[in-house]
Amino acid sequence: MGKAPDVKIQFLRPLYTEQGGWVSAYLDTSRAPENASELVSQRWLAARRQLEAAGASEAALNAVGRAITAPAGAPGRAVFARDEPAALSAALTAVPADEPVRLAPLPHVMPLLAQRAAMAAHVLVVATHEGGEITEVPDGVPAATSLQEVNGPGWPIHKTSVGGWSQDRYQRSVEHAWDENAKELAGQVAEAAARVSASSLILAGDVRARSLLLHHLPTPLRDEAVVVDREVAANSPELVAAADEALRAQAVRQAGQRLDEWRGLLPHGGGVEGLAATVAALRDGLVSDLLMLEDAGSGTAVWIGPGVEMALSESEARERGVERPDQDRADAAIARGVVDTDAELWFLASDGDGQLPRDGICAILRGA
Repeated sequence: MGKAPDVKIQFLRPLYTEQGGWVSAYLDTSRAPENASELVSQRWLAARRQLEAAGASEAALNAVGRAITAPAGAPGRAVFARDEPAALSAALTAVPADEPVRLAPLPHVMPLLAQRAAMAAHVLVVATHEGGEITEVPDGVPAATSLQEVNGPGWPIHKTSVGGWSQDRYQRSVEHAWDENAKELAGQVAEAAARVSASSLILAGDVRARSLLLHHLPTPLRDEAVVVDREVAANSPELVAAADEALRAQAVRQAGQRLDEWRGLLPHGGGVEGLAATVAALRDGLVSDLLMLEDAGSGTAVWIGPGVEMALSESEARERGVERPDQDRADAAIARGVVDTDAELWFLASDGDGQLPRDGICAILRGA
C-alpha cells in the first residue's frame, strides 16, 4: 500500500517510444441493448471515417478497430495505436463524455488519466461471519474471474436465543468463530492487495464482520480502507459503483492535500504556477508532483521534440536544439513529460475549496 490515489501513469511508457501518427480513440462500448454489438460497430465506423479523412494509417485504424469492437463488459474503451497491434487498450469505468478521436504526434491520454484517478488498483471485500468475498481490481474494472470466496475455519457462526446453562459459552464460541474467520479473511485480503499493488480497500458486508476484519488487517490496509455500509456481493454493480464513488472522493481529498502543500511551498521557491512555468519545470525534470484541472492546457498548443522537449513557441524549441519542432496540444505533451520524468500527477476539482492555480496547473518541485 503506497501513497494514493495519485494517477500512476508509467503504464503509458510504451506510447512514447516514437512520435507522430498516433491514433487516439475513445468509444462507448456498453452492451446493454440486444443490438449493442452492432451499435458499437456503427460508432467505430463513424469514428474510422473521421480518422481516415485526417490521414490515419490503415494499420493504426485496423489495430484500434479490433480493440474497440472486441467483446467486453466495460462501459467504454480508450485505444491508442500508430501501427499494429495497438500500443494500449484500456477499459473505462464510464462512457466517454464526448467520444473524442484524433490523429496527432502524441496520444491523447488525458481523458483516460482523468478516469484513472478513480481507477487505482484496489480490492473489493464483502465481510461475512463465515469469511467473505474478495475481488481484485488491478485496472479499475473488476474481472468476473477475480472473485475469491473465503471460508474461515471458525464454527459455529450462528447465535441462538435458546437459554440454558450453556447459553453464554455457546455465544462466546460463536464470537470466537467470527473472529477466527475474520482473521482468515484478513490474511487473504492482504495477499490480494499485494498481488495487484492495491492503493485502496473498499469494504462492505455485515457490520460486526467488517469491524473484526479491520481489527485484523495490517495497519496500512486498515488506514486506506473505505467502508461502504451495504451488504452486497463483492463483484456486484452496487459495490463497484460505490467503490467508484469512494475512490473519486478519496482522489479529490488527496489532491486537495497536495494543493495545500503546494500553497505552502510556493512562497519559498518549492513550487511553480501557471502553464509556462510548469511546462518549463517539467521539461527540465524538476517536478515531483504535477497538479492540474483535467482540461488545463487543452486549448493551448506547444512545440515538441524528442523526449520531454516542449516549449510554448517554435523559436524557443529551436533555441533548445529541436531541429524539427512539431506541434500538439499542451496536455498531451504534459502527460508525456510526467511519464518520462517519473513525476506524479494529481487532478484538481474545479469546484474544490480555495483558489485554483493560474491556468489551472501548478507543480511541487523535487527536493521541496
